[in-house]
Amino acid sequence: MASTRDELFSAIDANDLRRVRALIDRDPTLASARDDGGVSALLRARYRSGGEIVSLLRARVRDLDVFEASALGDVDRLAELLRSRPAAVADRSADGFTPLHLAAYFGKVDAVRALLAAGADANAVGTGWMRGTPLHSAVSARHRTIAGVLLQAGADANARQEGGWTPVHGAAHNGDRGTTELLLARGADPSALDDEGRSALDHAMAAGDEATIEAIRAALG
Repeated sequence: MASTRDELFSAIDANDLRRVRALIDRDPTLASARDDGGVSALLRARYRSGGEIVSLLRARVRDLDVFEASALGDVDRLAELLRSRPAAVADRSADGFTPLHLAAYFGKVDAVRALLAAGADANAVGTGWMRGTPLHSAVSARHRTIAGVLLQAGADANARQEGGWTPVHGAAHNGDRGTTELLLARGADPSALDDEGRSALDHAMAAGDEATIEAIRAALG
């Protein structure tokens, strides 16, 4: 028989706001629950569900941890956590991400800047399901401004993640001309191949964005 904790995570995954509210109203401590892998309900909701569930859970969680604060862009809480324990900047979430990965993926530029100022490694590699850098995270979610901040902080424009993808492969796959051009201007190799032998141009052509295709062709010369 499923536990109420399991019910909560199932409701989060289904984006079932009504069910999440009913479970939390019945047992407010569930808002601070963690799944079998150690990921908090709030972070799981940030990954999977709509903003209303995130807001509902956030109102019931008294103290955000460093991962939740990074993913939600709560720079005041982040500063508090880093003052009390500076090493938290390099902590790993239960699913293998640094706080910087999460801030980059969720588009929280002020949190990204705060973490970098606190010594976060712009080239940290995830140890969970997505073994990429914060730059890969920013690119995958189309956050060009954050990609620029990370590159300025020394992020490797040619770092490889799972499948041999470099950031420019990700930008090309998304048909994201602006980020593609940014990466190319900062030294990304337009001829690099992923583990399946595909180039950035191949990814851009699959995406079908003509502006991105032309940007890569221009870089190839």
